[in-house]
Amino acid sequence: MTRQAKFLWMKEILEHLDDCHRQWQVAEGRAEQYLAESIKRDLDEVRRLCESLRSEPTRAERCCAVAAA
Repeated sequence: MTRQAKFLWMKEILEHLDDCHRQWQVAEGRAEQYLAESIKRDLDEVRRLCESLRSEPTRAERCCAVAAA
């Protein structure tokens, strides 16, 4: 997945997270539990994306590597 695609995916997840959070504030019973689990999954996915982005070389590092070659 490209860096740009990861950022787009993260944006979509954050929007979904925001929607779930709004619904969770007024939910009861099973709906509340379902939304809480959905929020946890979204947060886990955002964490994975952040770790993946952090492990990629930065734009400056890529440019230096190309210039050195």
